[in-house]
Amino acid sequence: MDFLIDLYQHRQISDATRAAYNAKETANRSRSDIDDLKRKVDALTLACQALWEIVRVQTGLSDDAILNKMQEIDLRDGAADGRISHRVLRCPSCHRTSKASRKICLYCGASMPTENVFEKS
Repeated sequence: MDFLIDLYQHRQISDATRAAYNAKETANRSRSDIDDLKRKVDALTLACQALWEIVRVQTGLSDDAILNKMQEIDLRDGAADGRISHRVLRCPSCHRTSKASRKICLYCGASMPTENVFEKS
């Protein structure tokens, strides 16, 4: 009987060890993904700052102008949450509603209109 209990315990220990190893690997991949996203955000932040400085010099706009525009865009969905939320759009072909993030209508396959230039890619 002790043999069966030992066998069961070894199986449990083996399963727990495997689960811990898998969790560690998942955590390492997640950490790597987060580091990659941080680098991308830093690069986008630099690009946005460079573009704003070029626009500010060439147009004479103030920092308040861009801050006001950012607030206006943020409030388009009715919430000042610092994010662009996609609205629900009506398909120009079949007139059914779909998420604005979709490129084509889920129902008829027609091209969906885009809200802004960054959604056209």
